[in-house]
Amino acid sequence: MEDELLKEIAAFKANKERLLGRLLNRTYRYMSDLAGDYLKGIGYENFRVGHIVALVHIELEGTSINKLATGAGMTKQGMSKLIKELQKEGFVKVEKDQTDARALIVKHTEKGFQAMLDWKNCTRHINQKFAEILGEDKLELFKDIMVELVYDYEHKFLNNSRDGINHPMLKASWMTVK
Repeated sequence: MEDELLKEIAAFKANKERLLGRLLNRTYRYMSDLAGDYLKGIGYENFRVGHIVALVHIELEGTSINKLATGAGMTKQGMSKLIKELQKEGFVKVEKDQTDARALIVKHTEKGFQAMLDWKNCTRHINQKFAEILGEDKLELFKDIMVELVYDYEHKFLNNSRDGINHPMLKASWMTVK
């Protein structure tokens, strides 16, 4: 029995380079490194790729922290931390919600809008680098496949709960952003 178990584990470990989770994680790291290098190259010093998660979800007229957290798939506490960091660096401003005294509305500053335009250029840079490796057709196919997976995930887990935050990942302590 032990020999069979060891053979099965050895076969599993021999194929670890093709584990989907590992591949997705490393692809994200690669994209994140490309983005970080690009942003540093154009002058962003205290800006992490994680900050863009908050910036892209802010509507032009402003968005509450709760809505930002839900849209980004993270906890309210994690989003609050990102917003404080972005506010300190001048990318966003926070105002009291005129319709709900308990809520805060986050808005882009001029510097925040510029960061969005710079991020747009950064995504072009990342697409170009990935296309150099995969080719345009494979890159578009890769994106199409990921869109299907994300759509399925969001509709099965996030939209099936009343408030969109009942997924176990969103309740776990490890979801806070560093």
